[in-house]
Amino acid sequence: MRLVIFSLLLASLSTSAQVHNEFWTRLNITHSVGGHWSIGLDMQHRRQANYLIGEKNLFHYPMSSSVRVWLYYQLKKQWQLITSPIGFFENDNILNSTAAIKKNDELRTIVGVSKTIMIKRVKNKTRFIFENRFIDFYKSDYHFQTRYRLQSNVTIPLHKKISPTGMNYVLFDELYLKTEKHTTDFDQNRVYNALQWKLKHTDIDLGYQWVLQQNPTTTLHRNQFFIIFNLAI
Repeated sequence: MRLVIFSLLLASLSTSAQVHNEFWTRLNITHSVGGHWSIGLDMQHRRQANYLIGEKNLFHYPMSSSVRVWLYYQLKKQWQLITSPIGFFENDNILNSTAAIKKNDELRTIVGVSKTIMIKRVKNKTRFIFENRFIDFYKSDYHFQTRYRLQSNVTIPLHKKISPTGMNYVLFDELYLKTEKHTTDFDQNRVYNALQWKLKHTDIDLGYQWVLQQNPTTTLHRNQFFIIFNLAI
């Protein structure tokens, strides 16, 4: 496996970088079942500009739609087991300057663990997940990829009073490594920050995420603008 730092350095120095402008929206629904179990559902829709002509309209073309099921099991000392037994993604890839689209479908499965630490009113959550991707799974020459994702998430209250509601600042960094065709290498790094309005049963994030992603032939710089709804029922 190549060193991650070396891969990042190569990516940052690449002269063939492509800038992608994207808009992501996501709805997360969770429901507690008993004392330890929770179930969840997330639905996402992503839009994109045509990066091949330097377009700035990030709502112009579809990029991806997905639905995914989650299961959570709460352990002692703020440890949590995480799994997504099934997720379906429909992806739209821009091929040329006229925005011809190539579609592919994929299934994803996830297992992982997280740990939450409270430092006064600041919450830090560290998560590691192991993700399998079955791209064009219905074809005889389907593409398989495994990703290893390590995320550190910090939530900082911006309201002075101790309250379950108010405004927060959310910041996280997530590193992705991938194994493909028996080779493990750097995939991408995501840096996300958002303002979060926390209500009684709903959180709403307005955020921006910057992504550095290494492909076999080029480096991608992704500007992603987010709206996220987290709903507990």
